[in-house]
Amino acid sequence: MMSRSSSVILVVTSLAAGLVLGFSLGRGGPVSAQVGGSLRGQAGSMTPEHAARRAAEVSRQDSQIYDQLAKEYELFAHVDRMFELVSKAVSPSVVHIVAQKTARHEESQRIKKFEETGSGVIVRNDRNPGLYVLTNHHVVEGGKIANIRIFLHDGRALTPERIWSDAEADIAVLKLDRDDLPAARLGNSDTAVVGSWVVAVGSPFGLMHSVSQGIISARSRHMDELEDVKNQDFLQTDAAINPGNSGGPLVNLKGEVIGINNSIASNGGGNEGVGFSIPINLARWIMNELISNGHVTRGSLGVDLQPKFRQEDATTLGLDRPQGAWIGKVYPESPAARGGLHDGDVILKFGGVEIHDLNHLINAVSMTPVGVPADVLIWRDRKEVTIRITVGDRERTLAGTPEPQPNRGAEPADLIRRPDRPGVTSSFAMGLELISLNPQLALRYQLPASVRGAMIVGIDPESPLATICQLHDVIAKINEQSIQSAEEAVKLINERAEHDPMIVSLDRRGNDGMERYTIRVP
Repeated sequence: MMSRSSSVILVVTSLAAGLVLGFSLGRGGPVSAQVGGSLRGQAGSMTPEHAARRAAEVSRQDSQIYDQLAKEYELFAHVDRMFELVSKAVSPSVVHIVAQKTARHEESQRIKKFEETGSGVIVRNDRNPGLYVLTNHHVVEGGKIANIRIFLHDGRALTPERIWSDAEADIAVLKLDRDDLPAARLGNSDTAVVGSWVVAVGSPFGLMHSVSQGIISARSRHMDELEDVKNQDFLQTDAAINPGNSGGPLVNLKGEVIGINNSIASNGGGNEGVGFSIPINLARWIMNELISNGHVTRGSLGVDLQPKFRQEDATTLGLDRPQGAWIGKVYPESPAARGGLHDGDVILKFGGVEIHDLNHLINAVSMTPVGVPADVLIWRDRKEVTIRITVGDRERTLAGTPEPQPNRGAEPADLIRRPDRPGVTSSFAMGLELISLNPQLALRYQLPASVRGAMIVGIDPESPLATICQLHDVIAKINEQSIQSAEEAVKLINERAEHDPMIVSLDRRGNDGMERYTIRVP
């Protein structure tokens, strides 16, 4: 069972006093046990001098053992100091996050309030000034800015100035309104190797600033249970990750953040030595996109990938082992089709980088800027072939819309019609790019076929709705009028008077199905 490592536990009761240890720790080995037994058996007849000699012998044997331990410890003391230094370097930048949220009860339809807690790490951004907190999307999902508290290492509490979030990578970025806090250093997750030591820092079960250590157990993990996370290329670790660790850093022994802790595999909901962390290279790219653009623009080839690539499949294709990403289907008029990719091809390299599996390819393509050509080494007809593919915008590829042409002459609120795609309409209003949702698109976006409205596929960072709306939200109603298309949404938005408020109902896919949010736009 997969478990998120954020925690809804507000009070953790210590059971330490009630624990009964199932082992005993003796000093001195069999000799001490014998001496102890002799003392108990002869307590009534032993002279003070005899008792003193026996006590001195026990003390001498204990001292010998501790002296030996001290010598052996010197061989490992530098490792101990490494973990201590890593903790001192990183802990001041790790924060505890408490988000007050609301949810509607399915049966009673009553609104219930609850708190969810997680962790985060203060960082600086490559492209923008100031300080930010990196955490998981699911930690702050559904929480309003005013109801999110960030607790620093010294106990101070802050409220974020702004929040960006990306559900598909489960990454959120919180802007801080100050610049005098310690920030963690970001490392390179591509250089992290299996077997290397790592440290996880966070607030498991609300226990702030807890530190655990382990190793990287594996790379490029994909968990089918996390259906809502599309960008998966997890680092696996046995460092203890528990509920409340979500969003906290995974750190190497140089004190560099190489991952953002995300989830665990567990039968009981607690740590069982199998935790998963989002590679920092992916998290950093998501952060840059969110801060610079307000949303994440992902590259796309326009293909379906075979989820299973077994040894027998590789042998049939003429490969000695399963490697790369096996193409199941190339969509017509997609970037892949225009570049010459065929059904059944195996992508071995993309942009000069050797591809390990389908998740590696998904992330490599996603992080490639739209419009940039990439050399692709493929396996076809038992030989290697190199082709060049110009990466497209994933949202447009999924929706079947062509790439925008420069100088299209459209103002943000203008309607753009696609005569070559009569079933798809792209429109702009209040800094939102909308498309009309139909059953085919609902299926592609894993939404119920009954959902109707205008889906948000682009958000201008300057939009008044940038901090409220998310990609793939569906505008279902405007001022209590049901929305059936993007055109209808734009018409109602543009018809309102300049200063009239607007009530917008949004449908958003959550962990338990579709959720309805109602917002007031001033």
